[in-house]
Amino acid sequence: MSTPIPQPPGTFFIGNLNEIDSTYTLGSLQRLHKLYGDIYRLTILGKNLVIVSSQEIINFLCDESKFDKDLGKPLIELRALTGDGLFTAHTSEPNWKLAHKILLPAFGPNAIRGMFPEMMDIATQLILRWERYAGEEIDVCDNFTRLTLDTIALCSFDYRFNSFYQNKMHHFVDAMVNILSESGNRARRLPLQNTLMRGTAKQYNDDIAYIHKLCDEIVQQRREHPNDINDLLNRMIKGKDPDTGYHLSDENIRYQMVTFLIAGHETTSGLLSFTFYYLLKNPHVLQKVQAEADQYDEITIDTLPKLKYIDAVLKETLRLQPTAPAFGLRLKEDKTVLPGGYEVTNNERLLVLLPQLHRDPKVWDRPEEFLPERMLDGGFENLPPNAWKPFGNGQRGCIGRSFAMQESVLAVALILKHFNIEFVDPSYDLRVKQTLTIKPEGLKMRVRPRHRAKTALNMNIKQSEKIPIDTQLLETNNLKPMSILFGSNSGSCESFAGILASEAPINGFNATIATLDSAIGSLPCDRPIIIVTASYEGKPCDNAKQFVAYLESKPELKINYAVFGAGHHDWVTTYQKIPTYIDDMIEKAGGTRIIKRGVGDAAGDFFGEFEAWKENLFQVLRKTLGFQNVISQEKLSIEIVNSTRNLGQITDVGIVKDNKLLVEASELGPAKRHIEIELPKGQTYRTGDYLAILPTNPAEVVQRVFKRFDLSADTQIKILSTTETFLPTGYPVSASEILTGYVELTQPISRKQVETLATLCNDEKEKTQLESLGGDAYQAEILNKRLSTLDILELYPSCDLSFPQYLRMLPSLRVRQYSISSSPLWNSEAVTLTIDILDAPAISGHGRYYGVASNYLASLKTGDRLSCSVRASNVNFHLPVDTTVPIVMFAAGTGISPFRGFIQERAAQMVCGREVGPTILYFGCRSQKDFLYSDELEKWSKIGAIQVKSIFSRESNDGKKYVQDLVWEDRTFITKLYSEGARFYTCGSATKLSGGMKTCFIKIIEEYKQCDETKAAEIFEKICTSRYSVDVFT
Repeated sequence: MSTPIPQPPGTFFIGNLNEIDSTYTLGSLQRLHKLYGDIYRLTILGKNLVIVSSQEIINFLCDESKFDKDLGKPLIELRALTGDGLFTAHTSEPNWKLAHKILLPAFGPNAIRGMFPEMMDIATQLILRWERYAGEEIDVCDNFTRLTLDTIALCSFDYRFNSFYQNKMHHFVDAMVNILSESGNRARRLPLQNTLMRGTAKQYNDDIAYIHKLCDEIVQQRREHPNDINDLLNRMIKGKDPDTGYHLSDENIRYQMVTFLIAGHETTSGLLSFTFYYLLKNPHVLQKVQAEADQYDEITIDTLPKLKYIDAVLKETLRLQPTAPAFGLRLKEDKTVLPGGYEVTNNERLLVLLPQLHRDPKVWDRPEEFLPERMLDGGFENLPPNAWKPFGNGQRGCIGRSFAMQESVLAVALILKHFNIEFVDPSYDLRVKQTLTIKPEGLKMRVRPRHRAKTALNMNIKQSEKIPIDTQLLETNNLKPMSILFGSNSGSCESFAGILASEAPINGFNATIATLDSAIGSLPCDRPIIIVTASYEGKPCDNAKQFVAYLESKPELKINYAVFGAGHHDWVTTYQKIPTYIDDMIEKAGGTRIIKRGVGDAAGDFFGEFEAWKENLFQVLRKTLGFQNVISQEKLSIEIVNSTRNLGQITDVGIVKDNKLLVEASELGPAKRHIEIELPKGQTYRTGDYLAILPTNPAEVVQRVFKRFDLSADTQIKILSTTETFLPTGYPVSASEILTGYVELTQPISRKQVETLATLCNDEKEKTQLESLGGDAYQAEILNKRLSTLDILELYPSCDLSFPQYLRMLPSLRVRQYSISSSPLWNSEAVTLTIDILDAPAISGHGRYYGVASNYLASLKTGDRLSCSVRASNVNFHLPVDTTVPIVMFAAGTGISPFRGFIQERAAQMVCGREVGPTILYFGCRSQKDFLYSDELEKWSKIGAIQVKSIFSRESNDGKKYVQDLVWEDRTFITKLYSEGARFYTCGSATKLSGGMKTCFIKIIEEYKQCDETKAAEIFEKICTSRYSVDVFT
């Protein structure tokens, strides 16, 4: 008896058509794979399609004696352009066999080797173009499309598109993109729809006619002016079948030319684009690639086979992102049984889904990670048969595989030999755009030439200008150079870097600002290098990853430097990890430390610690120069002199679809809300990711500022600044707009700012009290009670601070990140957030404390727009690819957010018939009243998708109060799950839940392993690298 093939429920007539997103078919098929597993069936308008993803089944399907290539409807539509060319011909068509025989020798090793000069010609044009545009934004896909189109045209037909000599892409590309897109659209429409869409059909036919005409003209030119070049065109014109003596017809030559021009450049440009995305996301890999290319003075045809690591990088890229992501097959016999007992017939099309084949956990370890090393040292050669299929199958596989790989190896080696590269947007996460092939959408990067005597840190450096005070002493010619480098995700370190740059001129320096990644290989030794950076879950910030990898290569750095590190002490194991590492590595590389590394704790006097370190830095540097600070301790210039921060770092806009109250505020805790947000167009997410929000300040706090400075809501101000600032300058703007959307109003005042305000008090008693608060009482009275500058001004009304001075004290408004509490299997275009609304009497006793982002989100109504963007979470904080792996989650309160998504995903998979491993949630709440999502959890429990173990700290629990107490009681169960390969996750308070769970686990290990606490802690740390993941908040 055969095994039923899973299938989603259908709708009358159209079947499963609604399961497919017409703009991103691949994404729909991947979503259904997550739901239904390695094989499932779709019925669309009466036609059956079986989608297959496992290596075991696909290996069976690749038997060409039983299965043959089958053209899907999009390829059948594309035949209007490519006819019976190699890619879109049926195997049974005579011209396929004829062309295959004639053209196959053109792609043999010697023939491909002979194309190297032409490949180098076009690659050199790209290098020269990028030299001219160094430091500017480069559209990655656009440039690689120019490269691969020009390369295939020159190598195959001795024709030059000259794409690098034009700003606009050649019309061939526009026509091709339109045809590819419309072929897919026509395949999804009913025939009557295509007939009625006359304007679209005319454009489609005009584009086809244009490309056909271009190819015919190239052939005509060759016939009129023949040559002896041994290229594809001459082979097609002069070649003949050795058995029959037949030649290709002019029509078929045209079809083959179109096929090579499209297939020969479209997939390769996608490969190169994805490759550079993964290199930028994996700076250690980038360093290895660059080092391999640097071994050779020049890249020649004989060099290419030696670039083994670059070859591995390309193969790993094709594993994760096969640019032709699927191919179709059809059974030759009437029916057969696939491995697993699944019966299929020759009336249904079989589709091999390559991205999922290439992530089969039975073949690939850590399948979602980019690991080129897996392709080295026999790893690629020893793969199971048909486990890696980006070039198709058998005789219908890509004839130009060797051409594409040689061209790609050359391009990667040349580019990285000539340039350092960086993201334009370091937080960019992969978005895939699909026509018939796939490419990254919106991928932009910058390049900077390497190996030059004098190389600027960044072509887009913002230069700090002089403050108009005693300008006679601050002529630029008298200032010494200084380089300020930052690594920043949330904007705090970038803000600090801007403050340093703005104050550099009055201390004798002309400062430049750049990201750490932009400084690779170009750290100057003729100036102080000031570094401000943080750690992100123990890893470098997005725009510092390459720099850290660069330091690991142990370069010689004879520089004078200073480091300031930002962090939060609740992240105990990773606190200050990256700043400390950078500081130590530069010293080991030969650097001279100017002053001791600064430490800024976001849970402490963050800004005050930075100010103290900054003043010490400038004091030491001034002594070195013998330069005196012109304005001494003056901090309150009317000029707005502040940091460079682009509040447009989140430019995408989402829409609120629902905003509902889950739990009302009470003595037990704050209100909790569930918010559904439609993502910005083109964005998607993985379960466990974050949503970054750019909030606005609460109206109540803004009104307090108006009252303190006697401003009205419609007050207009004009900000003039002599340096870069995050504030809008040079034109009238509403004071309300500035206070609402540009500055932090509730940030605790720094110790230095308290001291400054004390000097402005007209009342001696208030002055004395403020001086006391700036001393030993600061931690207890300011930080612990979270008193802001506004709070102090209200409590000490004699402080004579002007509004411009107040604005200058305020840091820029920060982005906030929230764990997403949904799964893309529920909705790939929308997310939900589960949040506490912080609105309670202030700890200080002065008014109320409003959480900036939570109150902003709580105020949003259905249909409201907000600035938001998906941000990837730690690579380990996701569900295992193998759905049968047990998972155990520990959460308290709104820490359930990511785990609701985990459970939602596994429940959906279970409903669709997938085998799902044990899924256990340990959940702590204060009482039954704030037991979040209890109805959903009960529903999911009834179908066996989740086992919930709850505990309530404000209710009687036989002495147990917290999650860790429950886990300790269940320690035998926990160790059993661990031995069965379970993954463990914690989300909640950094100090309470995370710290408590760590202590509990170490105790369990002590008991289970019969070892001391030190040994148990070592074992626990090893477990954390792969089996235990934590996402904490403060």
